[in-house]
Amino acid sequence: MQLKFVQGDTDWTAFETEVTVPEWAAWINVLLLAEGDGKAWLDEVRGAAADKVDPGKPVSAEQEMASSPPPKDKPWVPGWCIHGWRAAWFGMNKNFAERTKKGDIDLVFYGDSITMGWGDAKAGKDVWDKRYAPLKAVNYGIGGDSTRQLLWRIQHGEVDGISPKVVVLMIGTNNLYGDQNAGTDEEIAQGVAEVVKVLREKLPKSKVLVMAILPRQNDYFCGRIAKINAITAKLDDGKTVRYLDMGGKFLESPGKVKADLYNPDQLHLGPKGYEVWAETMQPLLEEMLR
Repeated sequence: MQLKFVQGDTDWTAFETEVTVPEWAAWINVLLLAEGDGKAWLDEVRGAAADKVDPGKPVSAEQEMASSPPPKDKPWVPGWCIHGWRAAWFGMNKNFAERTKKGDIDLVFYGDSITMGWGDAKAGKDVWDKRYAPLKAVNYGIGGDSTRQLLWRIQHGEVDGISPKVVVLMIGTNNLYGDQNAGTDEEIAQGVAEVVKVLREKLPKSKVLVMAILPRQNDYFCGRIAKINAITAKLDDGKTVRYLDMGGKFLESPGKVKADLYNPDQLHLGPKGYEVWAETMQPLLEEMLR
């Protein structure tokens, strides 16, 4: 039985209400239901005859993030994981930060599930073990990440105290959905630029190799990706930030990817896709590592 309901037509900062619990009640739930932007919390819940007020239990920032998605914002605003596996996501961030503390890192791969695939035995691991493991490389890709999650991770310990020679960055494809990370093509490009900016601030002695977003699935995605990449290409300064667009290697025709380089979803790469990535990137990467 609902005993009390309070609704206002304007913004409020606080309210209080008194509820009479029926004598027949064995227990009672006290719930706060809120809609709209901002934060709300429930505290100072007490019985009328109580001598002490229960101040409630403060929720830490980590607890809040682990239990709720970030608010919708622009692609250049940091935000934590939006998916149902937040605890694992925070755990991966912690593990990456712990690996970074050990040092001895010359090459960092940063990105989403496509970068993460370098560690998959059914995708890019064989190429990784042959080409990049000997170069003291680490793979800091996490599936589902957009520019927002990557910005958050960079600012939470993953590159603190190291100075790799090169950071290979591929990010942005997960900003193309209509969720908390979404943006226009121009805004997504700005999000990629912000990632590069923060990396350069955190790692002033490192070079950044910006990989163009790879084509995927259909005309809609390929068209948007081409527009984003055209803007992102301007980040190349010929020195500390370089840009590489491999799209032509992955397209059969406009809007149609080469199926043999991809998994059936035509988004994630198969083993041949990682081979093409490595071969195409090798000359520029070698130049930047020198």
